[in-house]
Amino acid sequence: MKKWFLLLLVLGMSTLAFSQNNTDQLIGKWKYKVDTGSELLTGEINFTKDTGKLSGKAITAEGNTIPFTKVELKENNILNIEIQTDSDVLKVTAKLDNESFSGTLASYQGEAPITGKKVVEP
Repeated sequence: MKKWFLLLLVLGMSTLAFSQNNTDQLIGKWKYKVDTGSELLTGEINFTKDTGKLSGKAITAEGNTIPFTKVELKENNILNIEIQTDSDVLKVTAKLDNESFSGTLASYQGEAPITGKKVVEP
């Protein structure tokens, strides 16, 4: 009986440990695509972690660098990003799934789907 209880306890704790957010899987370079309906925007996102805090920036296909004002990885691997521009606040909400993410980019102009794939460096 004690063995079963111990086994169930270990399995339960393992499940909790693996269900926690892993911000380390986010760190690195990602290729992104945003489909606005009229054009496909592409570029690269770089996520970093400094003293335990996530940060990041997007580099557009045209070479413009856009720093993120907020990066959070919430429960169930929900990624929240905010980008402050001169005329708008862009908000990304996406589900992180190992080496990819998908979700929505929202602005005053509306919403557009966004996807990303982690760049695996040799």
